[in-house]
Amino acid sequence: MDANLLDTIEPYATELHYAPGQVVVWEGQPQDALYLVLHGKLSVSQSVRGELESVLAELGPGASFGELAVFDPAPAAATVTAEERAVLWKVERRGIDQLVGDPDVAWALLRTMAGKVRMANARLVEAVRWSLDSAALDPGES
Repeated sequence: MDANLLDTIEPYATELHYAPGQVVVWEGQPQDALYLVLHGKLSVSQSVRGELESVLAELGPGASFGELAVFDPAPAAATVTAEERAVLWKVERRGIDQLVGDPDVAWALLRTMAGKVRMANARLVEAVRWSLDSAALDPGES
């Protein structure tokens, strides 16, 4: 996000600090805020089965998460954990309600969500191809 956009968002943001290993958002828990990463590195993971998790993404400065929950209040789809010291801005839903009236903010959110949908689609296609390739093998093949 450019500096002008950050200046627009700042009055609605709360700055939060996270230590390495600290969870920002838990998968399955209520979520209704947008987070912007100012410093640090975070991982986004999703439970696959039991204790097994799949890392979906690594986020660094300039990244954001929680956009979907702001527009569709539902439990968080993934767990976000600080991998190193991280500084985030948290913008709660009431702040987003004010911000989306600014066309620059609205377009930035839409572009971000569209990019994430494209990434999810690519991962889905890759998973289907992998599944089809695996199913094509005979049991005796290696």
